[in-house]
Amino acid sequence: MNDWDYVNFSQDHEMDYHLGLVNKSKSKGNREYLRSNTQWTAKKALNKTVLTHNEFKPFVKADKGNLADPA
Repeated sequence: MNDWDYVNFSQDHEMDYHLGLVNKSKSKGNREYLRSNTQWTAKKALNKTVLTHNEFKPFVKADKGNLADPA
């Protein structure tokens, strides 16, 4: 696997990519939610310290209801 296969949670553009997949606002608040909640839910559920984009996607979809819609 390549480095770009893994989610870099410190990069806004990577959080924006996942927010775009679920048609949610690419806002600071939504990015922070993914970092502070969704990331840890996924890592705990999968018992991993790093996640691929494919592993993270279902958790973003599951948290869709907690994310703000675009203005």
